[in-house]
Amino acid sequence: MADAGAVVYKHTFLYLAPFIEKSTFKSIAAWFMIQDYLTPLPAKVLPNKNTLSANQWGKIVTAYTAGSKLPTNFKGIKMAIVGVQEDRNGNSFCHLAPDAIRKELYTFYNWETNFKLADLGNITAGNTQKDTYFALSKVVAHLLAQGVIPIILGGTHDITYAQMQGHAEVEQQTSVVVFDEKIDLFTHPSTPDNLLSADTFLYPLLTQQPNLSGFTQIGYQRYLTDPEMVNTLEKLHFECFTLGEIRDHIEDVEPLVRHAQLVSIDMSCIKLTDAPAALALSANGFWSEEACRIARYIGLSDHVTSIGFYQFDPTQHDTRQLTARLVASMIWFFAEGVMNRKHELPDESNKRDYLKYIVNFKDPDHEIAFYKSKKTGRWWMNVPTIKTTANKQTGVLTPCSYSDYETACNDIIPDRWMKAFLRLNN
Repeated sequence: MADAGAVVYKHTFLYLAPFIEKSTFKSIAAWFMIQDYLTPLPAKVLPNKNTLSANQWGKIVTAYTAGSKLPTNFKGIKMAIVGVQEDRNGNSFCHLAPDAIRKELYTFYNWETNFKLADLGNITAGNTQKDTYFALSKVVAHLLAQGVIPIILGGTHDITYAQMQGHAEVEQQTSVVVFDEKIDLFTHPSTPDNLLSADTFLYPLLTQQPNLSGFTQIGYQRYLTDPEMVNTLEKLHFECFTLGEIRDHIEDVEPLVRHAQLVSIDMSCIKLTDAPAALALSANGFWSEEACRIARYIGLSDHVTSIGFYQFDPTQHDTRQLTARLVASMIWFFAEGVMNRKHELPDESNKRDYLKYIVNFKDPDHEIAFYKSKKTGRWWMNVPTIKTTANKQTGVLTPCSYSDYETACNDIIPDRWMKAFLRLNN
């Protein structure tokens, strides 16, 4: 709830509204709106700054607490943490997860120069699940408009749907990557539309979001997944990868997340021994080292503008807060990646920074152009889009890996290229 001072400012702002530039008016109005959705952090969540060194996150973070104002100036701030205390359809205590994660995160040390972080507190569960979704979507949209990356601490996995709604307000197209041990495409006819769950949220996300430009599921386990769900994704020309496929080539995660804007991580994709408080326990999953490596890949992506961590119940058996510490570690590696982004994409203005390879197939009418960055060694491939009106062919640069280039050199069209082609020209 907004404090008394904020109420005075709001009335003053409304009085001056006719004299304020339209774009400025919208920005200030959005700030007044989102502060009504956020509650400050209790003092016990943050460590005593007097006990911290200058380089610890708890000393650096600009946090919204009971004794401070909600941050309004995001100058120099690239990331902002938002907790979402919603779990009513998960039969769990995931609403306690955001604060449990913070207690671990703010003891970590920063190694990056000019690192700034905001913590906007928590969105408490609304009167209805839709109320919580609405609040988060508005907060996400406001942060994206400010050029700030929301780091969302859930809460159950269905909150991803609200995360996507926030993107839809400010982006014409959004590509989504989900890490989960299963594909949450279940449908329950008896469940009202306004009551999504962690098992059902993907269906409306994939069918009701007109700006969804791509979707990738990573880390699903076959024995937990109905094959019809995989078939559904493939018919839509989306990508899905099993846990085994990714663990055999963990570096292939990098091109998969490089072109995404929204990333959602269900902590149940982590191995039981490394995340014992994840909501759906699995004997198999990513190791903690792999999870942190993946988080850094996500951070390095120039396009990722929001990330969410879900399905963690701190009341479950969690020796020494192991799961909370792992989530905090993943956030740390994600932030390190963000601070080391290269902002690179091959084009005419920087073509000297890339090597171009043309792969000719036995079919003389077909070739694929690959590009390799001289700075980072990252790869792209050109996927043509056919414009029927002008009868011309243009292309879209799609992230890929060296293995895709090797596949093409063996006169085989890479599966990633084919799926992208079908999706772009559908």
